Amino acid sequence: MVQARLLFAIAIHARGEPNEGQAMLQNAIDLAISLGMNTKDFATLHGDSLPCLEESFRRTWWELFVVEGIMSAIHRKPTMKTRSVASEVLLPCEDSTYTDGACFSGGSSLAQFTDRHFAEEEVSFSSSCYRIEAVQILSRVMSIANAEAHPDEVQAIDNSLAAWSHYVPPEKRDLISNSGEVDELLFQAHMLINWATILLHMPRSELLSVHPATADIFCAKGDKQMPSTDTKHAHASKATDASKELSNLAALRCPVQKHTPFFICALVIASVVQLAACTLHNCRCMYQHRDRITLVVGLLKSLSVSWACAGSVLIKIKKIAAKVLKSEHCTMTVASNQCDSCTDSGLGSEEVPWLEFFNDPTVMSFERFAPGPLFFEEST
Repeated sequence: MVQARLLFAIAIHARGEPNEGQAMLQNAIDLAISLGMNTKDFATLHGDSLPCLEESFRRTWWELFVVEGIMSAIHRKPTMKTRSVASEVLLPCEDSTYTDGACFSGGSSLAQFTDRHFAEEEVSFSSSCYRIEAVQILSRVMSIANAEAHPDEVQAIDNSLAAWSHYVPPEKRDLISNSGEVDELLFQAHMLINWATILLHMPRSELLSVHPATADIFCAKGDKQMPSTDTKHAHASKATDASKELSNLAALRCPVQKHTPFFICALVIASVVQLAACTLHNCRCMYQHRDRITLVVGLLKSLSVSWACAGSVLIKIKKIAAKVLKSEHCTMTVASNQCDSCTDSGLGSEEVPWLEFFNDPTVMSFERFAPGPLFFEEST
C-alpha cells in the first residue's frame, strides 16, 4: 500500500492536482513510519529472506524521502516528516542490479556514504545515493529559503552544492552510458543540485528583485526577496549558471517520457531565470537565451503528452517568452562567447513591463491546471 500511494501521489501531482498529490504522499509517509519502514531491520524482518524483496522495501523508504524533499521544494514547505525520524535504512543498490534480480542482503549506510569525503579508499556507491544526497542539500536550501539567514549559513550550503559534483566518481561523470542509455537517477541528482542552486541564489540576486511577482513562477508559492547585498551579482551568476545546466540536461538526446515529471518544475525554474537574465542583459545575450527557452518550450511540449501540468506551464512560458524574445527587440549581433558572464544591465522593474504578467494570480497556479490523463492510461 505504501508503494501504491507513493506512485499515485506522483501521478496525480503531475496530472495537475498538487494538493491531492501532497496529501496522498503524506498518507504514504505516515503509513510507512507507522510500519517502521525507516528502521534498519524492517526489510530483513519482512523480506522473507528474499534479497530483492528486502531491496524493494529499502528503495520504497528512500523514494518517499526523495519525493517528499522535491514536493516540499515545490510547495515551499521546509518541514518534512521523513526528516523527523531516523533513516536507518541501508542505501539502495544500483538500478541494474535490482532489475536483474541480482540483489544481495546488506549494503552501505547513509553515514558511510556521507563519510566517503574523508575516506582513504574510494568506495563504489549507487547512483541512488547521489540522488539522496542531492535532495538532502535541497532540503537545507529550503530551510533558509524565506529567511534572512546568516551569510555563513548561506555560504555553507553553497559550499555543499559546489562540492557535490567533485565527489561524483569518474565512472559516473557521464550521464550517458556506452550503450546510449541515460542514468536517470544521476540525471535527477544533477537536476536537484541545480534546482537547489537557483532556489538558494535567485532570491539573493537582482534577478528576482526586477519584480517580486516573478516568484510566482516557481510552480506553487513565491519566494521572498532577500535584502540586497554586495554579492548580489555573484548570486545572479550562480543562479544563471545553474539554469544553463538544467537546459543542458534538457538537451540530452533521450526519450523525455523516461524523465521524472518533476523535471517539469525544474524546466520552468530554468526558463524563469533565463527570461529574467535576458531582460537584465539588455539584449547582449539574446541568442543564447532564446535557444535555451526554445529548447525548454519544446521539451515541455513533448512532456505535455503525458502530463497535464506541462501543458498548462507551456502556455504561460510561451506567452511570456513571446513578449521578451521578439526578434525585433534586439539586433542580436554580439558574439556568443561575450555573453555568458553577463549578469546585470541596471534595468529596473519599470523598464520590463512583461514582468507585470506575473501579477496575474493564476500564473503557474497548480490549482488552475486542467487534470489530464495519467501516463499509464495511454497504454490501456
